[in-house]
Amino acid sequence: MKFLPLILVLSAAIPCSAQTPCFTAKLADAASRVHLIQEKLKQITVEEMDENVPAAARDQMTQLKDALSCTADAVLAEAGPSVNPVELQKRLAGSLQANPPEPGEGTAQSKDDHLFDEANGAYGHNLRVQVTRPSSAPALIQVEFSINIECGVDEMLLVYTPHNGVWRELMRWQSPPLKQISDAFGDFFLTATLSNPEVENGKPHFVVAHGTPWCTSRFSGFAMDVLSPASDPNSPKVLWHTGRSYSRGDFETKIKATGNTFELRVNDSCMDINCYERHVIYRYRIDKHEGVHRIQPIATDARGFVEEWLSAPWSESQTFSEPKASLALQKVHDEFSPEPKSDPGKDYTTHSYGPVRACKTPGMFQVQINSTLEKIVPGKPGGESQPRPTHYFHVRGVEDGYRMVSAPTEPAPSCSGPDLMPAKDK
Repeated sequence: MKFLPLILVLSAAIPCSAQTPCFTAKLADAASRVHLIQEKLKQITVEEMDENVPAAARDQMTQLKDALSCTADAVLAEAGPSVNPVELQKRLAGSLQANPPEPGEGTAQSKDDHLFDEANGAYGHNLRVQVTRPSSAPALIQVEFSINIECGVDEMLLVYTPHNGVWRELMRWQSPPLKQISDAFGDFFLTATLSNPEVENGKPHFVVAHGTPWCTSRFSGFAMDVLSPASDPNSPKVLWHTGRSYSRGDFETKIKATGNTFELRVNDSCMDINCYERHVIYRYRIDKHEGVHRIQPIATDARGFVEEWLSAPWSESQTFSEPKASLALQKVHDEFSPEPKSDPGKDYTTHSYGPVRACKTPGMFQVQINSTLEKIVPGKPGGESQPRPTHYFHVRGVEDGYRMVSAPTEPAPSCSGPDLMPAKDK
């Protein structure tokens, strides 16, 4: 199983710091403050591909987010409850000189063009804003800002609610002050609103998923949080948090929500070195006690289910396992989920795919996973390989997914059909 050097980014989320008070409700003044901070950021020298954020840039980025929030407040202070979000977005973008046009496909952009600096400035530029009404909570207004940083972007979310005919900030969610670019809420930034009538008279909850910018590897880590508004809009209550790994490839990460369920779809690395990526479904339900539980599906096929079952925490995988076999299955799960070793000279285990076969029992499949112990031998390039027991995972199709039944180290005679996922289809 592959482990990422960026696992440290998957720690618990940190609520945004307290917002600097808005000293003016005038849009022009608030927008001018944004432009002033952007000019200060232009003066900060940043080495290309430097993942450390200079202290000056960190401070100015924090101030920039405050100024953007004040600008959004000023625009909404002049808007009525039925305002069109498209018009709000146009006004914000115009005041902030945001949403610069992108060059058309196949169009080269001259470095003498001022838009080149906007699109490629390390911090504070290529400012983008999006204003929407959540489909599941159309009375609310969401404002999302995207700000350039080195090797990526940092994004923030503002949510407004109507109160006595005026817009009031309900919630703000953003990254902590940036020490490294991996602290940013970027790479992707997706939101969904849950409207759950079972919880506090249908009070909305917000799901925010974001990736982790950095300058090198295709693989990174993402975080996902379920948030509930609190008395202080700048410190929403984090009801639930998780962090997982994902691929920053060409796959379009998507999020959606229906009622009290939400779902994020991403790509992640495969266990088999010959398979580059696999598709993962993170689907959850929030109950009336505001508890969050992972539900099916977790993958799109039997092999993907086995790999995600092995990769997920046992607290999740257990719910997708045959109860009578839980103890035995947990031992197998633990074998495939060792703690990452910090010493690169340690022996390690690799895995590869075997056949996926249908069994005589309807809806039952046998998924073969081969394992090899790679031994580090000083003076011997490549070391030595020693086969480890092969596991034959038996999974049964159930509503919306699969259930893990057993994981013996010998194939079942009743599962001898043709390979349903041969190497050419990986």
